[in-house]
Amino acid sequence: MAAVTTQSETKTVAVPSIADRVANLLLLLLVLAAGLAVGTVGSFFHRAEFYTGSIGWPDGLLLSLGGLVGLLLGLLELLPVTHDERATVPARLSGLAAAGAGWVVAVIWLTYVGPPFSFANKGDVILANDWISMAYLILGMALTTVFLYRGWIASLDAKLAGARG
Repeated sequence: MAAVTTQSETKTVAVPSIADRVANLLLLLLVLAAGLAVGTVGSFFHRAEFYTGSIGWPDGLLLSLGGLVGLLLGLLELLPVTHDERATVPARLSGLAAAGAGWVVAVIWLTYVGPPFSFANKGDVILANDWISMAYLILGMALTTVFLYRGWIASLDAKLAGARG
């Protein structure tokens, strides 16, 4: 009789409703759109410089990367580490991945295809081949990778803690 389970031993699993799934998907699309917006604004604004005499300070680069850090840090703090069965908000890792993907898509789109839409060969007008644009691309990718890694480690740690008991 040990193989027979009683009512008190069984766990009920909460199945997310259609409304919960739609809300989760809409919030992920909103985060993706926020990543697209930060990437687009940063692509146009990263070349702005503040001149004091003959010295130009790359404050547009700092503000563009600051916008990316602000978006990723806000998502890192606001989204839950793991996805609850009945949660209407996405998990931290999927939210960070959506924002990072939005930023990367905006930067790559404006670098290679560029506005207006056409598949003709174009030069890099928005992201030129100089140190400011290369710093924007490399540091933006590095920041996105670091925040995704932090979200993945937090998610992995929460899953391991749940498995340990």
